[in-house]
Amino acid sequence: HARVSALFLRARDLEPPLRRAFLESESADDPSLVAEVMSLFEADDPGFLTAPFAARPAYHDTPAMPQRIGSYEIRRVLGEGGMGIVYLAEQDRPRRTVALKVIRPLLASKRALQRFEHESQILARLKHPGIAQIYEAGVATTAFGAQPFFAMEYVDGEPLDRDVEKRRLSIRERLERMAQIADIVQHAHQQGVIHRDLKPANIMIDREGQPKVLDFGVARATDSDIQSATMQTDLGQLVGTVPYMSPEQVEGDPYNVDTRSDVYALGVITYRLLTGSHPYDLEHRTITEAVRLIRDTEPPSLGSVSRTMRGDVETIVAKALEKDRSRRYQSAAEFAGDIRRHLRDEPIVARPATTMYQLRKFARRHRPVVVSAALLLVVLLLGVATTTAGWMYALDQAAVAEREREAATEAQRESETARTLAERARADADAARLAAEEEARTATAARDFLKGMLRTL
Repeated sequence: HARVSALFLRARDLEPPLRRAFLESESADDPSLVAEVMSLFEADDPGFLTAPFAARPAYHDTPAMPQRIGSYEIRRVLGEGGMGIVYLAEQDRPRRTVALKVIRPLLASKRALQRFEHESQILARLKHPGIAQIYEAGVATTAFGAQPFFAMEYVDGEPLDRDVEKRRLSIRERLERMAQIADIVQHAHQQGVIHRDLKPANIMIDREGQPKVLDFGVARATDSDIQSATMQTDLGQLVGTVPYMSPEQVEGDPYNVDTRSDVYALGVITYRLLTGSHPYDLEHRTITEAVRLIRDTEPPSLGSVSRTMRGDVETIVAKALEKDRSRRYQSAAEFAGDIRRHLRDEPIVARPATTMYQLRKFARRHRPVVVSAALLLVVLLLGVATTTAGWMYALDQAAVAEREREAATEAQRESETARTLAERARADADAARLAAEEEARTATAARDFLKGMLRTL
């Protein structure tokens, strides 16, 4: 239709390695367009094996769907790419439902066959409950000729982003889910496998809630037995899904990609699960612009997008998204470890361990004990405060009593002094009266004497 034609004309001017990434970024709302446009190109498609093979609607009807391939009865199409198809099938013996990947016979180029064999070898070495297991690989003779295939575990579930929304997982539960996924990725790394295309569509959650990392079609082995073939087919190509690529991955040099590129992708996925958006707004961007943004600009911090993410979660995601991979978590296990430390309210490795930070984390980790101790301290402080207040009141009352006693003593002293002065005044008055009386008697005697003398004369 018109959109397919328009995308084809725009992608035709790009180098073949850039076409798929361009189409995925331009048709994120309708992944089926990628397969339809890529099928128009005769060039090899390095990304066919990244098509999800868990339960999902077929991109479009396949008119020539076979009834059987080898010992597998075909039920329906799960997904399609430019170079191949993924079927839901029933295996004859043992009887089980499988996802069956096959290459389109007419498009089975040497390079496509190399990638097909590469994925089966990768999956054969990975044994983990979080990775879909391969059951069989081979070549079946069909009406279309020799058709390479491999059968693997069928995952009946939902892609990661759709599942967390459907289950309405809390922030804590989403972080726990990311720690589980990081454990799975760590297992792949320990087996010498770099996924290189981690994204929500490639992580399915089954009915029991078990994450399954899928689609190792563009994975790279770190050991020499199958590494060289991978490197040669990838050299100069943009392998993966652009919004989830690390700065070193968008350079297109497979020799410059290591396990820390997967750590970066885990950071992008976590960012999206927690905020609902990508670290970079790549919508309507050209591939060149997208590469420049990822390589040269810093994404908005998690805390700037959502205030509830400030603190340890923001720090953990920021460390996973470091442009300089030497500053990132050096393994998926380190990333998972810091998430779990945060969930246990323990200090995280990504944050400097200051005394105040450690005390705060200790308080959160031992909240009941700290609350009890705080309440006990409050009770003790109240007791001390009450006792101190009583003691101070008693001292104050004693001081008042002492002042009153001193005032009374002073008053008594003043009273005694006044009494002494009064008595002294009375004594002086009595003495003066007696002296006056004596003088009066003397005067009377003198007068009487003079009177007698006068009579005599």
